[in-house]
Amino acid sequence: MRRIAVCVALLFVGLVGLAQDPLTLCLDFFPNPNHSPIYVAAERGWFEEEGVDLDIVIPANVSDPLKLVAAGRFDVALTPQINYLIARSEGLPLIAIGSLIDHNLGGLLSLGSSGVRDLGDLRGKRIGYSLAPLEPVLWETMLGCVGVGGDEIELVNVGFNTVAALLSGGVDAIGAFRNYELIHVELLGEATVFFPQEDYCVPDTEDIIIVCRPEDVRERASSLRGLLAALSRGVRVVKDDPDAALADFLHALPDLDDELNRLSFGATVPLFASDLALGDAESWSALQTYLFAHGLVDQVFDADVLFTTELLPQSDGS
Repeated sequence: MRRIAVCVALLFVGLVGLAQDPLTLCLDFFPNPNHSPIYVAAERGWFEEEGVDLDIVIPANVSDPLKLVAAGRFDVALTPQINYLIARSEGLPLIAIGSLIDHNLGGLLSLGSSGVRDLGDLRGKRIGYSLAPLEPVLWETMLGCVGVGGDEIELVNVGFNTVAALLSGGVDAIGAFRNYELIHVELLGEATVFFPQEDYCVPDTEDIIIVCRPEDVRERASSLRGLLAALSRGVRVVKDDPDAALADFLHALPDLDDELNRLSFGATVPLFASDLALGDAESWSALQTYLFAHGLVDQVFDADVLFTTELLPQSDGS
């Protein structure tokens, strides 16, 4: 899985027309098709129209965005739902205000040439991971779902060179995103076998949610509503006119204009959350229960302190 080493300002949307309220949005990762609605909205000037002067930054480390928002360094961050729940359990003052991608993207990826056809075929095999303790828990859950015990596999920390480890035969499967590593490996000429984690006893998760500090829900409600309104407009374009959205995205980020990112964009289009809608309280509870049972969080919360829907745009786009 991909990482970037420095925190840099990536995009500044200038002041136009009426006074704009400055907001800083920290991505969860380096810019990629998961973020395309943001760049569509920026290219079309919709943040300015909604009264927001937006600065987008890339995190130095995947764990930085939540800490920096909690500390008041940034206003809003994108993050996986699981990371958010872990951060809340650790005491970071945050609240979710919307969802960009409302389903899980991850799973286990093997090569077609490996002989793995069913998940149970990974019994006795080596499984590569990047992020502990989360990924080992996920992969052991998946394999346990088909009767493979943790003592029947070998978990190998391969760092972030997951694809290289898989292609070299160092491991027999890796944690992967269905809209990136899966496509990457296929572009390299390999047949693939992918097992989505939500099909194997792991609760479905929202892969990118939008979080801020709880006090800002009250104190900066207008600006946050404007941010979400513009972003929701971007999602609608991605879903309704993906060719135009891809053109906007690549105009904003021309270095990403290659076959991998174009195919990744296409695979991601149906995954965006309509109107940035968050999952219901039951789904949040199920995920918290799972994380608590596996020792990844040490407390659980009522839904009303984890997320709010009051800033979301209405389904008619208002």
